[in-house]
Amino acid sequence: MTSKNSIDCSGVADWLASYSGISTTIIGSHSLQRAIGQRLKSTGLEEPESYLQLLLESPQEQQCLVELVVVPETWFFRDRQPFVHLRQHVNTLMAGGLPSQPLRLLSAPCASGEEPYSIAMTLLDMGLPAECFRIDAVDICRQSIRKARQAVYGKHSFRGVSEAEKAQHFQTTPIGLALNPDIRNTVHFKCANLMSCLAETGSQYDIIFCRNLLIYLEETASQHLLRSFAALMKPGSLLLVGSAETGKVPADLFEPIRESFVFGFRRRPDQPSPPPATAAPAASTPAVAAQPSRRRPERPARQPLALESAARRRSLRSASAAATMTTSRPTTQATAAAQAIESGDGFSGRRGSAGEAESELKQCQQELKQNPYCDTTYLRLGQLLELNNQTDEALQCLQKCLYLQPNSRPALEAMIQLTKRLGQLERSRQFQGRLARLAP
Repeated sequence: MTSKNSIDCSGVADWLASYSGISTTIIGSHSLQRAIGQRLKSTGLEEPESYLQLLLESPQEQQCLVELVVVPETWFFRDRQPFVHLRQHVNTLMAGGLPSQPLRLLSAPCASGEEPYSIAMTLLDMGLPAECFRIDAVDICRQSIRKARQAVYGKHSFRGVSEAEKAQHFQTTPIGLALNPDIRNTVHFKCANLMSCLAETGSQYDIIFCRNLLIYLEETASQHLLRSFAALMKPGSLLLVGSAETGKVPADLFEPIRESFVFGFRRRPDQPSPPPATAAPAASTPAVAAQPSRRRPERPARQPLALESAARRRSLRSASAAATMTTSRPTTQATAAAQAIESGDGFSGRRGSAGEAESELKQCQQELKQNPYCDTTYLRLGQLLELNNQTDEALQCLQKCLYLQPNSRPALEAMIQLTKRLGQLERSRQFQGRLARLAP
């Protein structure tokens, strides 16, 4: 049987990218290998080639793999300021009285429901009647949707939530805090694949929350999703994204909101809506793409997205795989990264020998396997990749750093330099604005 450490995940990675847009370069080949290893054990298969064939043929297996790869991380009123701005935005919309038609809101992905329920609590607390709004919530994971519909939560979901808020909106049960039914009933959940399901809706949304998903998607996939959102939004509608995702939002369709820590955009009123994105072929179960030809098992025959070529993805994975070979060093890369930041050793800092750079890059990759939440390691890895002219991968690492630490001055400065070098001047100006708004 193929050992876990030697699983070839290239074919599965191609399928995952074409199906969901998720980039293995960002989530890490180690995470995908671990998921494939679990599915090999569960299915009794011994070779990744056999598993890929099963994956391409079985909607049920597709769902099982997705559930392992997508790890939801959310809590109520996460990053508060977007919900403060939501209240302000709706107050402005309601200045002339209650709307003639209910406000339409979308939370995508919604994970286990904390975000759309936070939206509902915000609207109800400001006095908006439940019949005056409708919240749609979409996620690709069935387990997350089941938990969201159950609406019973443990303490992990209440980081930053006051005791008064808990008492107002939840009831204590033996298995956790249960959300009050009047709030639960305002949210309509659906298990579906965002890469293909949006073209099927006839909704025109006033507000869309899409936070901390784009960072995990291949660039073509994130642009596909954002333009799909734009096709469903009225002029002036509000889009909220994650702190590390603002540079991905297309400036021709959205204008940024200049308010600290909101990370919001308005749909430009002077631009026509793009045509709705083509939906994936209909499938028998939610969140499942059409089945491919047996003659080409390495990738689906029909794709919901025109993503990067498989050859390019494989070349990126080959470079990443070479970088993840382990070496032994007496000091941690996180320490080295911190020292580099303090000394000002940024993108234009010391280059050293090729051997030293390769060794340091390998160590960064190894440390991120052990601690995938170290922002300084992502920062230093981004610097090393940029020095090696791997600019796409460098951008991804810096985005991850800013996701973990939105107020990282070194990461913002690095982003400004790199996006300017790549000619992404509007994106560079956005990061300059974020840096300027930080307290000195």
